[in-house]
This record gives sequence, structure tokens and C-alpha cells, in this order.
Amino acid sequence: MLDTLCLITGPRTGANHLMQLGGNLAELKTFPELFNSLAERIEPDHVLDQAVEAARAEHKRVLAFKLWHDTLEPETVEQLVLSRPGVRVIFVVRRQIDAYVSWCKAISVHKWQEVDTSAVRVRLDIADFAAWMDAQERWYDRWRNWLNRRFLPCPILRYETDIDLPPEGALRRFAAAAAQVGVTLRVPATLTATGLIKQDRIKAAADKVDNWPAFSKALVAEGLEKRAFGYPV
Repeated sequence: MLDTLCLITGPRTGANHLMQLGGNLAELKTFPELFNSLAERIEPDHVLDQAVEAARAEHKRVLAFKLWHDTLEPETVEQLVLSRPGVRVIFVVRRQIDAYVSWCKAISVHKWQEVDTSAVRVRLDIADFAAWMDAQERWYDRWRNWLNRRFLPCPILRYETDIDLPPEGALRRFAAAAAQVGVTLRVPATLTATGLIKQDRIKAAADKVDNWPAFSKALVAEGLEKRAFGYPV
């Protein structure tokens, strides 16, 4: 059995940045895209078995991977992933409006990394955003309830306070979350990997969206403002 960290997360939350930073940890092997190209005929538990073998071959004692709401069917996640011995869960979240805008920007340029999207402005659709939030909230809520029923810890890393930091700080927050689920990760004094470069340097969502005045009014009219500027869990 290998200690395994499953990051329950969504698009544009900084989870991949954490995975990259994980390369600094002698004990950890990360698999950012473990299930992304999963063929239907290959069972997820077999994929995890292969990841365990790869981690052991590199003399690692901890592996980490992420799951989005549409990566695998929830029943598959429960039966073949989270129920495996040694699997612990950490939530990674971001303010919903910021994650959504970042996602829309990345889609518009068809690039998820290594492209500066600061100058890109997008037009948002209120119905699409509401559906996005619904999907994210259902995803996190399902696993929070699953953990609570089993009296298991549910540490949460938030992009704004735990990830959008200097690399050393983000890595220490990650190690602290791992410690909450019983996994010890030692952060080295010097980092060799600094993670991903932020694609978007613009801070405020209003400065990234062409139709922000109309979209903002629609948020209020639909009663979505609190959810939009909050977290999915």
C-alpha cells in the first residue's frame, strides 16, 4: 500500500501548479493527468496500480493525482478510487467567478499553460455560468458528504490564500494539508521547481470580461452573486 493523495478539484484552481511544485518533494510522485486519457476498456484501479508501480520504481512513498467532476463517473470514483486502502482526500478550490473566467480565457486561446492571456477579454453567459457552478458544487458536496459520513478529515486548499503564494509558501500549505490526512511531506530548504507560470496577470474579474456590467446585473437579478464570489464548498 502506498499513501495516496487525491485532489478533489476543478478547472483553473491551481491544482496543476501544486502538482508541479510537488516535484520538489523527495517522497512524492505526482500524476496531474492520470485519468485524462483513460480508455474505456482500462479500469481506473488498474491505472492506479500502474501509478503505484511507477512511484515505487522511483523509490517514492506518496503519490498524488487530481479528479475533476467529469473525469470519472462518481460511482467509479467511490468504488474504485476513494475506497482503495491508503487514499486520502484534499479539496482544492478557487472563487467560482475567477475559476470560470480563467477557464473561459483558456478555452478562447486553446491553451492551458505557457500563454499570456492577460490581454484576452471574454463575454460571459449567465446561464452557462450558473450551470458551471451547479456542476462544481454538486461535485464537491458529494465528496464532502462522503467524507463526513465516514468521519474522515476534509482539508481544503483555497487558491487565493494557499496557492497564489510564493512557491515555498504554497508548498508548505500543501504539506500542511497532507499532514491533516496523516501524510508527512518534508519541504526542502531550496526548491528546484517553481511550478507553473500564471497565465493571467489581471486581478479583477470585471477587467477581464467585455460584458461585465450586464453580466454583473444578471448575477444580482438571478440571486447568484454570493455563490459567484464564494467557493463551491
